[in-house]
Amino acid sequence: MTAISLAGDRGLATDHLEAVRTTLKTQVADILRLHVGPLATLPQHLVYDQVLDTPALLHECFHIFRGQPDLFRTVMVRPDKRPVTSDQEQLWCGRTVADVVRLIVRASAKRYFRATLPPAPTPKAPRPVRLGLMERTAIRFGLKESPPPPRLLPPPLGPADRLYGAFRQNLLFEWQVPLIPGYATLEPPTVHRLGSRILALREPGQIDILAAEGLTPDGRLPLLLDDAKRLRGADNGIDANALQDAFTKLELDVLFPEMVDAHLRRAVAQIASINPRAVEMLIPALETNLRGVTVFLFAAFARLGEKGFRQAMGSHCAIWAMQKLARHIESCRPWPRSLPGMRQASEKALAFAIDLDSGLPAKDTRKGSLAAAAAAAATPPAKAVTSPAVGPARAGRTAAPALPSIK
Repeated sequence: MTAISLAGDRGLATDHLEAVRTTLKTQVADILRLHVGPLATLPQHLVYDQVLDTPALLHECFHIFRGQPDLFRTVMVRPDKRPVTSDQEQLWCGRTVADVVRLIVRASAKRYFRATLPPAPTPKAPRPVRLGLMERTAIRFGLKESPPPPRLLPPPLGPADRLYGAFRQNLLFEWQVPLIPGYATLEPPTVHRLGSRILALREPGQIDILAAEGLTPDGRLPLLLDDAKRLRGADNGIDANALQDAFTKLELDVLFPEMVDAHLRRAVAQIASINPRAVEMLIPALETNLRGVTVFLFAAFARLGEKGFRQAMGSHCAIWAMQKLARHIESCRPWPRSLPGMRQASEKALAFAIDLDSGLPAKDTRKGSLAAAAAAAATPPAKAVTSPAVGPARAGRTAAPALPSIK
């Protein structure tokens, strides 16, 4: 494995490459031996290969590099000997930190692929040229030149090199290192078709789904790796088949145990009849997250019931109530990541805009109290009733008895 190093990256000059490799094998190796447990007892000359051969160990080294940059301050310097402050600044060797990270990630991926995938097939020996009697005689007497020796065919690429060739342009970042074992399970045609979209998949579970399902015939990601726009139908509403597929693959029967068989089919049919304008507002509010949108729709149906859901979100729903709901969902970000948390948050948000018993728009009690307060403030105060003064002309009249005062 020692023959596989940082070589082969055509974007880096040979002298710069050798400088990077030497620094990694000496100064950087010494630093890592002091701070990474598995490397403590390893001789310096073995550290470089051990780290590149082991993605988990390389990930730990990157963690030390990012978490304790002061350890590397004598190595990570610019040509003017000042420390670099970003990955895009040029190092003393003529390349940037981002360049070096890219080289290391690619070298580790190539090593892992070659160590875990089947070896390349043995190249076939070229067939010898068969000459007839007349041709051999002519060559012997100098009447004809000998044919050139058969050309050696280039050795065929093995699975590891074909996969690396498909991945190479998109092996760029240190966060990809823990994904390298998952990358090794993918097929080169899948990686080629996916292109830079592979960089959107940053969790091992996502790589597992891609390896198991591959891309669709039209090149789209598996359903669970796509966004909520995948749920939309031809009329811009909800596609019933995609919705039921999402319910099954997300295993939402655990979250909604009552939705099985006929009940599930009925729920999917009712949800698919949602007003397209409501869909246009809810999907962006939930950040086009397929899990979040799917759970929200089933949570709304489960809480409102068939009649209430049709009243709240059907073809004749109150669009202003949907706008209110969408704005409220946006104000509740970040949305929970767990499925039970999503259901709870969905029901709580729903109650803000929809009456859960009837499906009608919820009454805004705050607006009612504010209106009453405003009406009270606008009413002029009642005038005090005063007894008329008794003048000389009325002195003979009997005055009304005065009411006792409250002291």
